[in-house]
Amino acid sequence: MTPLAGAFAEATSAAAAALFAGLAGLAALAGLPGHAEARLRALRSAAARPAGPTVRDRLAHRLAGAGGGEARRKTAVVDLCRVLAAELHAGRSPGDALAAAAAELPPEVAGELAPAVAAAQAGDDPGPELRRAAGRPGAAGLRHLAACWQVASGTGSGLAAVVARLGDALAEDVALRQELSAQLAGPRTTALVLAALPAVGLVMASALGGRPLVFLLTTPAGLTCFAGGLALDLLGLWWTHRMVSAVHAVLEPE
Repeated sequence: MTPLAGAFAEATSAAAAALFAGLAGLAALAGLPGHAEARLRALRSAAARPAGPTVRDRLAHRLAGAGGGEARRKTAVVDLCRVLAAELHAGRSPGDALAAAAAELPPEVAGELAPAVAAAQAGDDPGPELRRAAGRPGAAGLRHLAACWQVASGTGSGLAAVVARLGDALAEDVALRQELSAQLAGPRTTALVLAALPAVGLVMASALGGRPLVFLLTTPAGLTCFAGGLALDLLGLWWTHRMVSAVHAVLEPE
């Protein structure tokens, strides 16, 4: 066999292995839900959530407590609104209801709300303190609570019903964000698998008797193919990371 024929056979073997790896990657992608389907599942999941806390809510609360201050605050704001609404429905004054609701939260979150509680119990507007606390990661919902408090105190509207609806809305928003974030795990995993498939193709080509590395690393055509394939592989990883990061930027509260 001439050197040219040997190089052609090695290139054909490597191309066949790469084609097989590509088909395997397409089959893996076909099994993943599309963007519209994933969003529809997330919306259905959020719409089907009951208004009251469930076992899943309590488990998420514990996991959030172990996952960092931002996730803990997100769950704590929802709990604050729900307990505050329940205390107001029971007939307690707004200041006492806010103090009782804050006492049910984790100690570090309750400490951050202490100035707002003190202002409410003194008969002052806790809105500025709530907005100041809302600047911490995961506590953006406190801005809405401050707005509800200000509107209720200014118009005489019932604060309990407004806060109850706010708690439900924040809970649905947290559930939707968690569901959509979970859906992003699929594209990330797929990108890593597809990035590793060329290496699998090289191993398979070597197992079939070819010498793809010799062709790729010692010939001009092979070096061109190797550089182009590596560039496209890295471009695919970067593009997937860019899309996932863009979705995360939309999901994260301001």
